[in-house]
Amino acid sequence: MYQLLIVDDEQSVVDSLAFTVPWSDYGIDEVHRAYSAEEALAIAGSCAIDVMITDIRMPEMDGLALIERIRRFARKIRCIILSGHDEFEYAQQAIQYGTDNYLLKPVDMNQLVQSVQRSIAAIEREWAEIGSRQRLQRALHASLPLLKERLLNELIQSIPTGKAALQERMSLLEFSFDLERPFTMMLVRLDEQFASYDLASLPLMEYAVGNIAAEVFESVFDLWHCTTEDGYLVFLIQSTEQDSLALIDPFAVKLQNHVQRFLKGSLTICMSGVLAGPELIRDTYHECVASIQRHAGGHASYFLKADSADAGRKAQKPPPLYDLKLLPSLVESGKWEQAQSILSRTIGPEAQQEHTHEQLLAILLQIAAALAWGCTEPGERLENLLGDEFGVLLRRSGHLSRQRIWEWSEKVIDSLKESSHTQMENAHQQIAARVRQYIEEHLEEGISQQLLADYIGMHPVYLSKVYKTVTGETIGDYLHAVRMERAAYLLTNTDLKISDVSSGIGFLATPHFIKVFKKHYGATPQEFRIKI
Repeated sequence: MYQLLIVDDEQSVVDSLAFTVPWSDYGIDEVHRAYSAEEALAIAGSCAIDVMITDIRMPEMDGLALIERIRRFARKIRCIILSGHDEFEYAQQAIQYGTDNYLLKPVDMNQLVQSVQRSIAAIEREWAEIGSRQRLQRALHASLPLLKERLLNELIQSIPTGKAALQERMSLLEFSFDLERPFTMMLVRLDEQFASYDLASLPLMEYAVGNIAAEVFESVFDLWHCTTEDGYLVFLIQSTEQDSLALIDPFAVKLQNHVQRFLKGSLTICMSGVLAGPELIRDTYHECVASIQRHAGGHASYFLKADSADAGRKAQKPPPLYDLKLLPSLVESGKWEQAQSILSRTIGPEAQQEHTHEQLLAILLQIAAALAWGCTEPGERLENLLGDEFGVLLRRSGHLSRQRIWEWSEKVIDSLKESSHTQMENAHQQIAARVRQYIEEHLEEGISQQLLADYIGMHPVYLSKVYKTVTGETIGDYLHAVRMERAAYLLTNTDLKISDVSSGIGFLATPHFIKVFKKHYGATPQEFRIKI
């Protein structure tokens, strides 16, 4: 709701305008009256006036001077001038003072109300624009870290950006970093000790490492950092003091020590030489990544120099992977313990050798291929089999570690084992159902276990074992029960001869049927029929 001030040296004019118009219907919840310019100044100084209607000719101070005075402390007030004189000079001055309207007396009430409504609408538009601008500024400020990260990732990926456009973007992002001045790149990899965190939690660890780096370096250096899609933390470091880049190594070591102390994890760090110019960022990044991948492994913290990373480095013999070739057949045949034993010796608790990044990636792909060939069913999606974590490990290869591959492979094998067990149970249930259906539909025939085994397509001994596992009884028990129930039904509900009943349920000899029936029911078929 808004406040209106009406100013005129004629009291009758002020009171008429104040009380004649139902201002509350137009969004005005308070109407103030002033009978002089000085009184108007006092009211405007103590109340939050939104719209002022003022006469232009008043003793002591005219309406234009009043507007000028009020605008000194209430800059956004909207002003409407009333005048008894249609004078071009006054109207021209009113426009210069930024008034909303210039109305002639006697004023048309509808015209005045419409003018006030337009002033209120202008106020609302102005505040909406201010609010939108402030929201944009707040959003931009909140997004600055993300936008800075994105820009550095673009430079790492060598996405084309003209020098002028780059400088403009950096200016908009409030950068103090100058890529034309000397800087160095520090590449950071979270090592094996961070493998206890699931991949979804790693961004929190990366954020914590970034904060620790800021605390360590910010007193002497400017930092610009991002996390790449591969999972490496990239820091561009520029000195705020002359020649301080030569002293950067102890700060990097301090970062390793602080992360070990506060986050209980180790870092591998590779430092580049001194650079100047954005065009060097991409190649330097790949050189640092290659250095880390050749050296990092296990739980050790490395501190590498990109320009001398391979000096004196002995070629590491690749670990034996021939056991992994057995995985597809072991998985396909459901020999889960043997498959897990091979994985344990290769990348699990029993592994004797650390692996380079390239070897870990080769192991991951070989395990994935083995599991896929061993278990993929027609129509099954491969990504469902290998799980979301496999895709994350490939994309964020900087987080590859022996422990992560071991944990992932265990999850996949456990899932396959459970799925295989469920499938086997379902298959066995179907086998038992087929056995029962065949018996019920061919009861009058001479049914044997071999006949059933031939029908199902299994060895008689294995069929018998499967059936008993599923039902808790033997095939012979079920065949006997069905025969006796059918015999009792025929004896009770039909006039068939005993011999016909016997042959109708698959007995070759009637005396044998009578003997079996009496043992089951405690009476001969004839006695059973008479009693019923």
